[in-house]
Amino acid sequence: MKLLSYVLLTCFCWFTSQGCKSVLDKEPLAQISASSAYITADDARRAVTATYTPLAGNNWCCTYVGTGYMHWVLANVASDDTEKGGESGSDQLYAQQISLFNIQSDNDAARFAWSTEYIGIRRANLVLDNVPNIQMDAALKNQYLAEAKFLRAWYYINLVKTFGDVPLVLTASQNTYDMERTPKQQVYAQIIKDLEEAAEVLPLASKYPAADRGRATKGAAQAYLGKVYLYMNNFAKAEEWFDKVIKSGEYALHADYMGMFLRAGETSREHIFQVQFLNDQGAQPANNQINIVMASRARNGWGFNNPTPDFVSAFEPGDPRLEQSVYKTGDVMPDGLVANVGNSSTGYLNKKVYVPEYERIAGSLQAGRDDIYMRLGKVLLWYAEAANENGNTTAALNALNQVRARARQGKTGVLPDVTVTDKVALRERIWQEQRVEFGQEYERFFELVRQGRAGKVLRAYGEKYKTAKGAGFRDGINEIFPIPQLEINLSGGKIKQNPGY
Repeated sequence: MKLLSYVLLTCFCWFTSQGCKSVLDKEPLAQISASSAYITADDARRAVTATYTPLAGNNWCCTYVGTGYMHWVLANVASDDTEKGGESGSDQLYAQQISLFNIQSDNDAARFAWSTEYIGIRRANLVLDNVPNIQMDAALKNQYLAEAKFLRAWYYINLVKTFGDVPLVLTASQNTYDMERTPKQQVYAQIIKDLEEAAEVLPLASKYPAADRGRATKGAAQAYLGKVYLYMNNFAKAEEWFDKVIKSGEYALHADYMGMFLRAGETSREHIFQVQFLNDQGAQPANNQINIVMASRARNGWGFNNPTPDFVSAFEPGDPRLEQSVYKTGDVMPDGLVANVGNSSTGYLNKKVYVPEYERIAGSLQAGRDDIYMRLGKVLLWYAEAANENGNTTAALNALNQVRARARQGKTGVLPDVTVTDKVALRERIWQEQRVEFGQEYERFFELVRQGRAGKVLRAYGEKYKTAKGAGFRDGINEIFPIPQLEINLSGGKIKQNPGY
């Protein structure tokens, strides 16, 4: 049983069972007191499960469908790797604004990102506030608290990289609109504290039973500590934490690059943290709809997130990852069908989310495909970057070439080992490898920002392709997104807008 199989049960049973004891009850039905909601170990389990639920928000595309942190917009469309796509420029205007860096303070993607991550944080805080008082197995209780700390940190990582300074809410009794923004360095300090404490308690991935696959692990906490330190330009600590993950023996590169993105590859030892979905045909299915967002309009998809020719040209000749990352009309797909990318504005679509016919639910484009956010391939290349910055050239080259060796997938004469030892030249090679290895996996824009070259790269893209995309990027402003105006209004002005918006 997958973790997210509890989502609908949590929403329905927990809330309605508490609110429907009497149809004449005049108390607000949406409120459940801590004294009645946090009593048993099962209550604790459900509360932790509910804390995972906002992770699934990357599915949402349209404002009438729902909300979520839309990684595909904020990390892909904002970058040089992806055009918005869709039916026209006005189709999902919030994504078009981000593509052109003409972003309004009521932008839906920014608004959904803020609200969804704070929903997750509130649920984590409810666990941390109330589960300690439940009489239950001590070891399991400590694990649940560690999971909540990991998840709170995960949501704050997204908030800081998206908005910069944000309110630091650490108890369920606090509300964002009652607080001012906390400097991001203080938020990072709390993220590190949560992740370090989680890493001390969480089980290794191999210690979880199959039914609990998808829960936070020691390796996930360690990997995100490495990523946080990388974003803080603390390369020594980044190298240290990534090294722990690599040397743990828990993870290994998946031999079949594309295979790890299919349902059959969901149990891959490469995966460190992923958001789980179900093959569910219920009235409110808990399956992954991201392929519908990115699938061809010629095959009943919505046609968003079109990989750019610039991304395609970033691959070295013969790199097998190219045809495993994107597809074009006429390509033969894994299920034997001939591709038709419809009206893709670039002629390409994202193959990493393609759902083969044999995975589909009742002939639809939907599937129980997991969203993979942390995997060993990323850790190795981030480790290589940190090691290079620290002067550990041999370690950097070893990690980089491990990834390239897997990328060859048995093909000779392609992707030769990198041997350059100059720090600046090696940094460029590592950054290039990260672009193609992580392609379409919700990293590119924020990677450019942390590397301090977002404006340079995106304006060069606009100039090269004679397009407005990227051309309007303003240094010192567009590295982060606007605080939703609604949140500023709710705070009565306590929350201040980011410069330039």
